[in-house]
Amino acid sequence: MAQLQTDIAVVGAGPQALTLVTHVLQKKAKLRDRIQVFDPSGTWMTQWQQQFVAQEIAELRSPAVHHPAPNAHALRTFAEGRYDELHSPYDRPGTRLFQEFCDTVVQRWQLQNHVVPAAVTRLEPLQQRPSRFRLTLSTGDTVLARRVVLATGGGQPYLPDWVKQISATYPPERLCHANQIRLPALNSLKGETVLIVGSGLTSGHLAIGAVKRRANVVMMARRTFQEKLFDAEPGWLGPKYLKGFHEEADMQARWQMVQGARNGGSLTPAMMTRLRQLQRQGHITFYGSPIM
Repeated sequence: MAQLQTDIAVVGAGPQALTLVTHVLQKKAKLRDRIQVFDPSGTWMTQWQQQFVAQEIAELRSPAVHHPAPNAHALRTFAEGRYDELHSPYDRPGTRLFQEFCDTVVQRWQLQNHVVPAAVTRLEPLQQRPSRFRLTLSTGDTVLARRVVLATGGGQPYLPDWVKQISATYPPERLCHANQIRLPALNSLKGETVLIVGSGLTSGHLAIGAVKRRANVVMMARRTFQEKLFDAEPGWLGPKYLKGFHEEADMQARWQMVQGARNGGSLTPAMMTRLRQLQRQGHITFYGSPIM
């Protein structure tokens, strides 16, 4: 098996990885051939596209200035003549608009063939060479890298402990994680009752998808359903809060800061309005903590 070398290894090929690569190339174009991106799909944004299709998400939660291109106004410029695909507030782009824009970003920076079609199965620092990491790929090849960036999204699905305590056998499609659900593949759910555990935006998308297929939906969460435009306060999008974050060198402390800033999942005002409508119509029941 081959052993490759690179300066920067990026694990994952989603929006964050694309953002990182374009910003690095804007600052140092000569690094183009010294960056390698690894993703099983071999293409940019594949998992992102699949998740949005699976949950039938029509528009993004983030505003138009948040995208992979270094120029903050690039998406609005791209949307000229398609302003009906920018949704209030903050000109949040429609899913199709955002994907097509990202395709142009990939082309603009000539990154079409920059994703290695392989998963990283192991990552380890080299004791004899402290400034190097070894990445083992699903192909059996290894890569030595000076720097490694993990841009793998939300990581492994988390299942509550009580799931593991269920001793009886059951059809796997009857109890599953949100990441396993593909709404377009579901037929009629008429007469079914679907329990959704969780209070984030994903729970809202899945609830609406189930109601569209004529299911009765019960939404349950450990706490009150929170209504927020964004998961975190807008101050985290600029120097107000990020200054202290960047000054913190301890990675575990940074992780705690991120978790504290998010404070769990939340639902947008538009999503909450739709869920309340469905609640009044008798399609959705909120169990446990009341909806705010």
